[in-house]
Amino acid sequence: MAVKIGKLAKVVLNGVTIAEIGSYTLSGLSVDSVETTAFGDEAKDFFPGMVDPGDLTFSGNYDPSDTTGQIALEVACKNGTEYGPGEIRFYLDANTYLTPLAGGVIIITKCKAISMEKSGVGTVEFSGKLSGNTLTIIGI
Repeated sequence: MAVKIGKLAKVVLNGVTIAEIGSYTLSGLSVDSVETTAFGDEAKDFFPGMVDPGDLTFSGNYDPSDTTGQIALEVACKNGTEYGPGEIRFYLDANTYLTPLAGGVIIITKCKAISMEKSGVGTVEFSGKLSGNTLTIIGI
């Protein structure tokens, strides 16, 4: 059985690893179910609708000096920047990563969600939305 070890993962933006990121979650795609039930039916009827390529979140230690990663994501969020194939990569190991398929983009929808605790390290969280197409795995 082939498994992936989380410590080998990373998030890369425009070829540069985003500093201090320690976790990411990709929600996966979902398909809408469109109801077609009519009067007189005994049970609800559905057919598959549109695909929603999903959401993503990633977080880690807050690093305000990471201008090519954390700060770049903040600017992208404020400007509505879309990241296409290869521009943002979610690595599973040293050589395998997920990125949008051609025609798909990731839009950063939340940035600079900072949390501080008196006895811990500050953390930051980012969220995004996949649009137009799903993620593909490169390098397997």
